[in-house]
Amino acid sequence: MENKGLDLLLTRRSVRSYKPDPVPEEALDSILKAAKYAPSAMGLQKRFFTVVKDRVILQKAVAAAKENGASFIPGHMPFYNAPAVIVVSAPEDAKYNREDAACAIMNIMLAAHACGLGSCYICSVLPGLQDKRIVSELGIPQGYLPYGCVCLGYAEGKVPEAKPRREGGIFFAG
Repeated sequence: MENKGLDLLLTRRSVRSYKPDPVPEEALDSILKAAKYAPSAMGLQKRFFTVVKDRVILQKAVAAAKENGASFIPGHMPFYNAPAVIVVSAPEDAKYNREDAACAIMNIMLAAHACGLGSCYICSVLPGLQDKRIVSELGIPQGYLPYGCVCLGYAEGKVPEAKPRREGGIFFAG
């Protein structure tokens, strides 16, 4: 039985090496539409999406993350030189802000895969993205904070195969 939705879920991989080619606007539009259709607590849809293509802003976010206590492997680029990054923000005081952001992030990654693009969920830079200077530069509304971001672009080289899944971890109650 062919199931395109399930195939999409099972073949998506995190991509950590990108070609410099820009992400087509049509693909970005489709990805952002999918993000907006992600489930949200009580259907409030209070997420905000910032598309970042400017590497200088991303470098500032990494520097701010380091200033705020994050540490990275020397020479490591947390955004993997991706040509586009979508930052997902939500109201600071919303009860399920992180969960709402995570739902949108999953839709972003699946839509990117459907568009032939690679993606990678990034949280290590949150201390920088949540810095007031960076929040302002990203055009994030007052009272909102970033809760995750996704690198986007065409994969450079072969996308890795899925690692075998661990056994167990499932229990049927009742």
